[in-house]
Amino acid sequence: MRTEKWVLREHMEGVPDVDRVYEKVVEDIEVRLAPDEMLLRTVYVSVDLYLQGIALDTPIGDHMGADSIMEVVEAGPLAAHQAGDLVQGFGGWRTHVIGTGAATPWQSGTFPMVFPAYRRLDPHWYDEALPLPTALGAMGGPGMTAWGTLTKFMTVRPGDTVVISGASGPVGSLVGQLAKRAGARVIGSTTTGWKAERLTELGFDAVLLYRHGDSAEAVREALRAVAPDGVDKYFDNLGGAVTDAVFSMLNIGSQVAVCWQWATQVGQESVGPRLLPYIMFPRATIRGVFSLEWFTARNWQALHTELGGRIRRGEIVCDHILHHGFDNIPAAYASLYRGRTERLGKVLVQL
Repeated sequence: MRTEKWVLREHMEGVPDVDRVYEKVVEDIEVRLAPDEMLLRTVYVSVDLYLQGIALDTPIGDHMGADSIMEVVEAGPLAAHQAGDLVQGFGGWRTHVIGTGAATPWQSGTFPMVFPAYRRLDPHWYDEALPLPTALGAMGGPGMTAWGTLTKFMTVRPGDTVVISGASGPVGSLVGQLAKRAGARVIGSTTTGWKAERLTELGFDAVLLYRHGDSAEAVREALRAVAPDGVDKYFDNLGGAVTDAVFSMLNIGSQVAVCWQWATQVGQESVGPRLLPYIMFPRATIRGVFSLEWFTARNWQALHTELGGRIRRGEIVCDHILHHGFDNIPAAYASLYRGRTERLGKVLVQL
């Protein structure tokens, strides 16, 4: 059987040049499954900014890891899933996967973790209102990150001022809409005017335009103009100057969720003011957000019922941008850094 995969051929700090970093490899393999193994065909692949961190920790020559939706083609008698099942897991940028689908340790990375076992996708959960690709978006990791933060940690109350850095992505846009539904005043940051317009359409009360390299002083001045009473809740996707500005404006009892740090991991911005005094005086609570801890059967059902229900009723918008073809995976990934699309949200590739 012929299979294809994208492998790492170079580690590149900062914004990746996909033509240099990735190489397509075609292989002819003989399929001999162990009793607990499966042959899976990839249907959809996710591309995300955080994959730059995964790429830097992936050994040269190994396939690129990524979240994906796969169909089981063949399965041994002891396999976790059966032929015809659709599953979601960290299958990577590969046309086919052979394995057990068991939880997989990731020990070579900067942050050791365990990628969860493949989970079966119940076909009854997906329809025209919530199509299958949402299993990698609002009904997948991004949705669990947003919903989990606001149900497991962050207590958003009517009248709160909630700031979301990097608000135009699939997680930030959901956090903003959910916070708005909870009665908060929601402020986001993004990079371009058209993204700001879209966030305003989604209900954001104010949007700051921020480009990497802008000073914390400039961000603070712009933020004070739209949040004169300070910040009660902060969902951090960016780090860097935006976070420096927000921390200096935290109110007593504030909460901060740290989801990602683009400015450090991609923008290579690793300096800023000492932030501990800004935490001490307002008695702020800061929590790292890593949604894998919430990947349980009970939480998946609750996510579909609560967030999925709001999407079905038209209360929450979840967009996805769909690219087509295995060969277009690197270009779809590059669009996260340089491209412009008509919509915000999750970027996927259909094979």
